[in-house]
Amino acid sequence: MAHIFHPNVAVPSVDSEDLRFPNWPPPNPREILSRREFYRDRMKYRKYRAPMRVFEDSPLYALYRLYEWIMVDHTVNMRNELELFWWNRWPVSSIPDPGENGDAERYAVLACIPALIVTSFNERINQGLRREEPHSILSAEEQRYWAATPKNYEMEPSWTESVAPLESTLHIPHSQPWSPQLTTLDDPEASPEFKKKNILAIKPHIHFI
Repeated sequence: MAHIFHPNVAVPSVDSEDLRFPNWPPPNPREILSRREFYRDRMKYRKYRAPMRVFEDSPLYALYRLYEWIMVDHTVNMRNELELFWWNRWPVSSIPDPGENGDAERYAVLACIPALIVTSFNERINQGLRREEPHSILSAEEQRYWAATPKNYEMEPSWTESVAPLESTLHIPHSQPWSPQLTTLDDPEASPEFKKKNILAIKPHIHFI
């Protein structure tokens, strides 16, 4: 069960295990959006990628971490998670169905994220990068070698298609000072991946070097 935090409840100390491990599952979108800075600050103290007493990372845990960083609008850490997913070499199609678990809005957001990963990774593949590369620092000769290998494009897991769009539009505000907030799903800056599930969000910065 997700932890729901209230302003009149004392925040655990930095040394608290509650801060070092992710909540499982994380709070729903509206709870996070109602106190974005609170959740963003808590996540700064996180040391582990999986819940307490879980000792191995997985595509599902990565999906939830991406969800959290998207919801608190932390672009750098979201891209760090994308890069971690890339180098873990998990097929995007291997992300298991997290299930609704009584929260249709969280489920809809989660269902959009694999499409973002696919868009990000397939663009890198088109640029000549490969997930099969042994490491990120390659000589010019090694770069040419890998760029000449077959393009193994990523695909979404099948479960995302079965997640119904939300009945009421969920708006995920952005914090980009140079851009006005979106007001319609038809805005050219609206993410097409989120739009499919009736979620209004600006196109996230999903591309990384």
